[in-house]
Amino acid sequence: MSNFKELSDEELKGLSDDQLFDYLDRKAAHLRNNNIIKPLGSYHTKHFAAFTKGEALTTDELKKAKELGRAGDEAYSESLKDAAIGKGGDPLYNDPKIKVKVRGGGWVD
Repeated sequence: MSNFKELSDEELKGLSDDQLFDYLDRKAAHLRNNNIIKPLGSYHTKHFAAFTKGEALTTDELKKAKELGRAGDEAYSESLKDAAIGKGGDPLYNDPKIKVKVRGGGWVD
């Protein structure tokens, strides 16, 4: 575990711009390195792109947001799979009688 220390609101108000940006960088690294946050999925990246750009959102920007989100979805799925393996495997995938719906439609035995 890292030795990151949260600052109070009063301490944050007393920081200079450079100190604040350094604090935010350290906090982001702490959250990322300790698996406290998860990557955004395609739904959220497209939603945020539309929310921030509004009607000015181009098709290319929407495609880029979708690609970023797909990468986030895949990373999150991999982390869930790794966690299940660490717990002895997911019984859902070990039972031959259960079919699993995969992304994009279709069922897998």
